[in-house]
Amino acid sequence: MAGTVRSISPLEVKARLDRGDEFVWLDVRSPGEYEERHIEDPRVKLIPLGLLRRRMDELPRDAESVIFCKTSMRGYEAQRIFQNVQFMDGGIMAWPYEMVTRPAST
Repeated sequence: MAGTVRSISPLEVKARLDRGDEFVWLDVRSPGEYEERHIEDPRVKLIPLGLLRRRMDELPRDAESVIFCKTSMRGYEAQRIFQNVQFMDGGIMAWPYEMVTRPAST
């Protein structure tokens, strides 16, 4: 898979969720970003990109993964760590469905 970039649209992710497909749905944003805006779904696992290599043991090794961040840049970086992975194109900013939002703290 070296050199292969695989993306998936938010619409495709939603269709997979609705079908009940099994996959790891990984949010690689910071905890602060998560608090400001996140997808309320028990399948979402928050592991910030900077901690991902150290926390790999929290994720099933053979499972397919869909990774997302705010706009896709960290999702793209994170996919280089995994074998069977796609990043959600456009990140959470492209998610057209319901989310939990809170004002950013100053």
